[in-house]
Amino acid sequence: MSEDSTSRWTIRNEERVEVPATVEGIRRALSEDQRRRFEEALGGATVESVADVLRHWILNVASGSEDEEVFARLEAEGRGAA
Repeated sequence: MSEDSTSRWTIRNEERVEVPATVEGIRRALSEDQRRRFEEALGGATVESVADVLRHWILNVASGSEDEEVFARLEAEGRGAA
C-alpha cells in the first residue's frame, strides 16, 4: 500500500506499517467476521463518533493479537471502568 490519500502509516514493533485511511480500505483489510462488526459499529455511529469508530478499526488492522489486551484496557479506561 503506497502512502497517499487512501493510506497512512504507524509504527508497530519498531517497523513502519501502512494502514488504510478510507472506509472501503478498512473494510477490505478485515476478515468477514471483523467486517460484520465494523459495519455494525459504523452503522451505529453518530456524526460525532464516526471518526472514533474509524480510528478504532484502523488500529485493529495495524495491531497484532498481542495488542488486544492493551486495547481492551485502554477502551475500559476511556469508559471510566479502569
